[in-house]
Amino acid sequence: MKQRFGGGRQPTGTPSMAWSCVVVIVSLLSGASVVHNIFKPSLTLPSLEGAHGDHGKEP
Repeated sequence: MKQRFGGGRQPTGTPSMAWSCVVVIVSLLSGASVVHNIFKPSLTLPSLEGAHGDHGKEP
């Protein structure tokens, strides 16, 4: 007798959810690395002296 629902062989070559997550994370990190190497942003923090100024002082 032929089984109708779920009785066939499992399809081969389908990635699991864990592998899909790994592939997505690796591709995002590699894409960010490529963009970061092309644009080379300045990652220096601004000095605290110029940020506060004389806001709290009265004449």
